[in-house]
Amino acid sequence: MGAIATIAGFALADALGPEFRAGASGFAAGALLVMLVDSMVPDTQSKAKELTGLATVLGFALAAGLSLGA
Repeated sequence: MGAIATIAGFALADALGPEFRAGASGFAAGALLVMLVDSMVPDTQSKAKELTGLATVLGFALAAGLSLGA
């Protein structure tokens, strides 16, 4: 089922154009950031204290920069 959904998703994205792909990528990036904040930040907050937020923002900025550069 996953393989069929992947093929259908690629076909849909190809048919709808770059605006749809950009919107889907933005939605996925937001969902990933929410998942990080909800599940991983509380664990790291107890270990890294003040650096947790800064590390999250820098990591997200680096990933966005690499994505835009490619």
